[in-house]
Amino acid sequence: MKDEFNDLKEMYEYAWRLIIRGTVDKKSPARHPTFGTIGLLGMPELRTVVLRDANQKTASIEVHTDVESTKVEELKLNPNVGIHIWFPSSKLQVRIKALSEIKTGNALKQEWEKTPNAARVSYGTLPKPGTAIQSPFAYEKPANFQRFCVVKVNIEEMDLTHLGTRHTRANFAKKTDWCGSWLAP
Repeated sequence: MKDEFNDLKEMYEYAWRLIIRGTVDKKSPARHPTFGTIGLLGMPELRTVVLRDANQKTASIEVHTDVESTKVEELKLNPNVGIHIWFPSSKLQVRIKALSEIKTGNALKQEWEKTPNAARVSYGTLPKPGTAIQSPFAYEKPANFQRFCVVKVNIEEMDLTHLGTRHTRANFAKKTDWCGSWLAP
């Protein structure tokens, strides 16, 4: 755990190490980031998702969802996404602005095969997610590959705030290459 950052590259690399760890460590705060979209009525919508992949080189992360979920409908209308991750032991807040890309179909067979059977039932809920039901368990959860969807989040900007002995904040933006600048915390 760092107590202070004074090097932009070091801060950026550190944040990515923490994010990538969330793809393999179920106890990592990055495993369950907050995912924000613009709702169908124009209001912000936030929900917790499971981080499935993170790639620093391509500046992207991936989450899985049901293609019939409201979030997919929202992303089709407005692909802008916000991601928030708080790392309490590191005292690091990561805020991400990004553009989403929705992937469906047979090209995802390999991803589907890697998805644990217990998680596959999240893709195929009947009635579809968000539908009003008569009682808490008036739904079915059949695993349905046709409803499996990958949302690739292509990061455009990262805002990192570290609450160490002395607070530091930096913004990293994707131009032709990633560049960072210090901000007042």
